[in-house]
Amino acid sequence: MKATERWTLAFANAFTIGGVDGTLPAGEYQVEVDTDSIPNDGGSPKVVSAFLYVRRGGKAYAFEVDAEELGRIHKADRKKSGNMPR
Repeated sequence: MKATERWTLAFANAFTIGGVDGTLPAGEYQVEVDTDSIPNDGGSPKVVSAFLYVRRGGKAYAFEVDAEELGRIHKADRKKSGNMPR
């Protein structure tokens, strides 16, 4: 069964991520993740694709990124800024 999740990630610091040229500034970014799971499999859904939406020069762009890398970068940003949940 396929599903799409959308959320906003906030970054306190500039960051880079594979699939996007250059450094992205601190701010809020829209993320869309598509998952797929096999009914009755009992396992976690598999990430099929992840997109990071970026505004540049008044235009919006969707970049396909690695969901695990994005998660690591976001976690490191939160730790660096002291915004980790307890």
